[in-house]
Amino acid sequence: MRKKLRVGIAYDVKEDYDLSAEGFKYCDFSTLSEINGIKRALEQRGHAVCLLGNYSKINAMLMGKTFPEIDIVLNTAEGIISRNREGWLPSLFEMNHIPYTGSDAYTLSLTLNKCHTKIMAKHLGIPTALFRQIGSADDLKDIAEDVPSPWIIKPNYEGTSSGVRYVENLPELEKAAEELLAEYRQPLLCEAYIPGREFVTSILYDDEKAKCIGTVEIVRRDGSDIHVFSSEDKLSETCTKVPADLPEGLLRDMERDALLLHRFLECRDYCRADFRVNPDGEYYLLEVTPLPTLDPDSGFGKCCAYAGLDMGYVYEEILYNALERCCV
Repeated sequence: MRKKLRVGIAYDVKEDYDLSAEGFKYCDFSTLSEINGIKRALEQRGHAVCLLGNYSKINAMLMGKTFPEIDIVLNTAEGIISRNREGWLPSLFEMNHIPYTGSDAYTLSLTLNKCHTKIMAKHLGIPTALFRQIGSADDLKDIAEDVPSPWIIKPNYEGTSSGVRYVENLPELEKAAEELLAEYRQPLLCEAYIPGREFVTSILYDDEKAKCIGTVEIVRRDGSDIHVFSSEDKLSETCTKVPADLPEGLLRDMERDALLLHRFLECRDYCRADFRVNPDGEYYLLEVTPLPTLDPDSGFGKCCAYAGLDMGYVYEEILYNALERCCV
């Protein structure tokens, strides 16, 4: 029987950064209700859990020698603004020899860079939409020759669809690029828009033990098409997730590619990959998220639910898998 653990949860909430809870500029945050839900689920399974907070709070604890006695940190914190933001806490934990869950700083920083992730996918032969990185207005020259319109344009280092725009012609693209470059102050990803349906594939564990636990489709509750899955959609009740209804071969290949990229990028413990499937039945990788939301209603959570996995059990598996790796 595995021992009961002393677990600290690292997390970010908007209130710690003086950001409006209703804003969509930066969206990679948890809510206290989500974090307390994880805490309750682990406590119901006999573990002792304390809430640690974000990087600033944890760093202050370490500097002041008040960091609690724990066995492992369940890390859900994603930081803000910096392209290295997701790697802050993993680096801090490694420097202080504290076991933690999830991918390390290198993998988190690599996958946060959408362009670099797509380059890795292309290297592995995984289908992904044609794309270009935009660092300035000069990068828009001749873009229509390289990437067919319409386009999706978004900040290269943000998540939860922050800043995503759909544009149909060059003047719209130029305007959107100018606005996003000024607002986010980072390069942009411009890719060919893939019409069709949106899917989430989830993976548990790492290395050879890694396995796909299922795929769900994101659908609108009113039955309309998922034209663009926006931040507003992700943070509201407009959409839901249902078991993927796809031809067996297509689903098998998509899940195989998600697992291939998970292992190649050295993602750890758990991961989510997002895909679009066009009307011709061709799938395209959108991005990989090795630090997905663990809320039961998230894409990862719904994959677990439809696979018959209780989220308390999944949280435990993530913890024990990470602890086994950290103690080797």
